[in-house]
Parts: sequence; structure tokens; C-alpha cells
Amino acid sequence: MFPMKRWVVPFVPLVAGLLLWSAAMAQDGPATAGSPKLTCEQMEELLREGKMGSMRNIPKGVTLPKRTTLTDGKITHDASIQVIHESKNSFASSRGTELNFKDWWEFNVAGYELAKLLQLNMVPPYVARKVGGQSASVSWWIDNAMMEVERVKNNKQPPDLDTWNKEMYVLRVFNQLIYNVDDNLTNVLISPDWHIWMIDFTRSFRSQKNILNVKNLVQCDKKLLENLRKLSPQDVEEKLVRAKYVNKMEADALLARRDKIVKFFDDEVAKKGAAAVLFDLPRVAQPCGTGL
Repeated sequence: MFPMKRWVVPFVPLVAGLLLWSAAMAQDGPATAGSPKLTCEQMEELLREGKMGSMRNIPKGVTLPKRTTLTDGKITHDASIQVIHESKNSFASSRGTELNFKDWWEFNVAGYELAKLLQLNMVPPYVARKVGGQSASVSWWIDNAMMEVERVKNNKQPPDLDTWNKEMYVLRVFNQLIYNVDDNLTNVLISPDWHIWMIDFTRSFRSQKNILNVKNLVQCDKKLLENLRKLSPQDVEEKLVRAKYVNKMEADALLARRDKIVKFFDDEVAKKGAAAVLFDLPRVAQPCGTGL
């Protein structure tokens, strides 16, 4: 196994443009009052039921997202709101022309629910909620975060290269699983403790059954691979399809890609040995992670 502590695994985007609202997610200061150690359920409840303050525009991003402050009387925290729900027969981008294009807020919630099933610890809470009469995804605002694009630009090095590299490998596996065609440098946030958070999945969950970029599959966390094996059609149906975050075709494609990813790593282990392919990434009890 190569010495991971000698180098940093960079984020490798599949698109050249730094697009969408996530560019504004690098946070400008803490917005939380109350307990800093909330459970996933507590954060979801605040996002779903908290009283909204005034909304303000986030000045960056083509989808014009909003930011608001939520409170339940005890806990106060900021949230991002995304209402994008666009479908096109074709869409031209730097990657070429995509047929049956979708840019849907629903995929944000699907990404979060899937991440919880996989115990990923790397996706902040997203919920579905009506905002001003519109259906939207509402997500937890990550305080004092730095975008990966900023880290690269300023050549900042993570203090723990081993953990950083492992989290980057997990990020790549997840993006291939959900067929994320917009995994750019602004969709990766780094919290002050140097934990990686993945955001903005509105251009994911395509109906293609093949892996988008096999070269991005390098190594995998053992627990993630185990949870990928366990992921059942019933899990996907219950958490993603019934809630109408994805349709049946998109769910079937997700499971087909899962099968290919699992086979890929099984084959890699057979060829190279487990030590060269698999690693252990520490988990916390909460499936959405901690420290938010």
C-alpha cells in the first residue's frame, strides 16, 4: 500500500465550471445558539419545523438560493433553501450534451437519505419542506466552512493527510454511486476540524446504469463497501422512491451502479490484496456525522 501520508489526494471534478449555489456555502460565521451536539433527528426537526426568519439572497450561483435563520425557541441555526426543479430534453455543458437532463432539489434529500443508509458521516442534513408555497430542499448551514476550491487555491494542507485521503476516496465512491455530473470543487466543504462535507446533489441520480468515471474508484472504506453490499431494493424504495425523491428507473440505476462498484472493488482486492485497496475510516454513532 502506498504511503498516503506523503501526499494529498485532490478532489478531481468531472466538470470544469464552478457552478451553482454551493459556491456561497463557505460560511461567514457561526449561526447556532444552543447545544452544538445535536442528533441527526434534532437537526432534521429544526430544518423541517423551525420558524423561519427573513430570507436573503445568496449572491452567487445560477439557481438563486436563499439563506434563512431557523429557530424552535431553544436552538437557532441558519439553513440554505434550494427550489430548483428543472427538466430538459437536452442540456449542453462543458461535458457535452446530456439528454433527459434534470436539476432537482429532490436529489439533495435523496443524497442525504442514501448517505445515512450507508453511514457515510459526510453529508449534512437535508429535508423536504414547503417554503413560500414552493417545495424545496432545506439544508443545514455549515459554519466557518472552507470550500475545496479555496483550499487548492491557497495551497492549504490538511493536518492529518491519512484521514483526508481516506475521506476523499469515500467522496469519489459516493459520487460514482449517485452518478453526480456536477461534482466540482465548490460542492466540497471543509469544516474547521478538517472534516470533508459533500453538498449539492441536484444533478445526480441519473438513469444510467454504468459507472460514470471508473478511474475515480481507487480505494474504499471497508464499512462503506459492507454497507453497499447490504443496501437493498427495499431500503431504496422506502427511503427514496416512496418519498418521490427519485423515480423507479433512477432507483434501479442506482442499484445497478452499486453492483458494479462492489464488483470493481472485489476484483481489485483479488488482484492487489485487501491492504492495497481497503481501509478503515472511523465512524461516529450519528449517520449524518457530528460537529455541525
